[in-house]
Amino acid sequence: MKSFNSILLCLVYGIVLVLGGVIFKYLEYYETETVEVTEPPEWTHLKALALRDNPPANKDELLSLLTPWLPRACPALPQTTVRALVTRGSQEEAVYEVEVLCPHLHKENVTVVVVYPWSFFDALFFSMTVTTTIGYGHLYPTLPWGRIVCILYSLVGIPLTGILLAMTSNFFGDKLLQLFKSRLSDERQQSSSFIAGATAIYVALGFLVFIFLPSVLLSYLEGWTYVDAVYYSYITLTTIGFGDMVPANGYEGIAKDIYQICLILWIMIGLGYWVMVANFITKALNSKQLTASVKRSAEEMKKLMEQVGLKHHDPAFLRLHSKASLNLMLQLGNILAVQEAENGEAGGMRDDLTDTTSAGPSSPTSPVSPSGIPGISALFGAGLSRTPISHLMGPLKKEDQGEHEYKEESYTAVTVKYKP
Repeated sequence: MKSFNSILLCLVYGIVLVLGGVIFKYLEYYETETVEVTEPPEWTHLKALALRDNPPANKDELLSLLTPWLPRACPALPQTTVRALVTRGSQEEAVYEVEVLCPHLHKENVTVVVVYPWSFFDALFFSMTVTTTIGYGHLYPTLPWGRIVCILYSLVGIPLTGILLAMTSNFFGDKLLQLFKSRLSDERQQSSSFIAGATAIYVALGFLVFIFLPSVLLSYLEGWTYVDAVYYSYITLTTIGFGDMVPANGYEGIAKDIYQICLILWIMIGLGYWVMVANFITKALNSKQLTASVKRSAEEMKKLMEQVGLKHHDPAFLRLHSKASLNLMLQLGNILAVQEAENGEAGGMRDDLTDTTSAGPSSPTSPVSPSGIPGISALFGAGLSRTPISHLMGPLKKEDQGEHEYKEESYTAVTVKYKP
């Protein structure tokens, strides 16, 4: 059942990550404007001649190019504007005036384009850094709605991640504790040195598998030194996440997507392992404390039995008498319940006390002593003196075994009298 719940929780967490990837991909965007210009090729050529740094020295040559076409293309254009196109220092104003008076010579189509800078796997990786509280900082929401959703997403994702890590680590921690107990005797299990040694082994194994070995691959893929890769791995798996070193920045396309998925799996499994080791340490220490508590309770029970006179400690004695003692206690409880019900039907406790006082404390018909405390005879009724307690307890006989020999003992009922 625990394994099923862990698998279900892993599935839910995966769905939350994917949902976060989709949401943050489309929440983070910016808009750009693209301008598409439409001009007749003749005007484009003439405008280029007029606006170039070194216009033609012969104005008549430029006018010979402008005069045949431009008046036909834009009849409303005055001749002064045409001449301004060839006058040095006034070309820009003349070109602007031409395009205002003849808008068909220069058309601009503005298109607004929405750009989503984050890919789905970038947003997925960001969702993981939010829920695990690593927070590299290389990706962060910039728009108001993105920041609001990030707050709400973290309120759900962070506790879910904690529950996932706790449940999975609890399951595997139990398995690890069972393995630990199966390999060691009871005395060694309770030894602090063995618990510390096992912890050191698991911590060393975790550093080897989740820090030292991945750092070799990271140093190769990212071009980092090995020390830098170990530093990054440790900062990541401890959820410190400075963000000064972030992998996969130099990759694009499907290679980057696969790289980020592998990083997510490595981080989640590594975090789960460290929580599992912490869980194992806690369970091992609690097991040791529980065993010590049970031993103390057993010692206290032994002393109590010696104080009340039960000095027989052999198993045969306890097996013989424990059942009889239990039967006696059950019968005493039943008799008390019946007696209380009968007293209630008789008219109340006050009338019973009056009657029993007059009858005398030793009377077999008086269920309650004068002081209001039921006596032994009140527990068993009037026939107590004629019924030995051994009949209630059951036979206390046992055949001879070894050194011990138990004989049937008869007990005499004693009526306890209370002085007022």
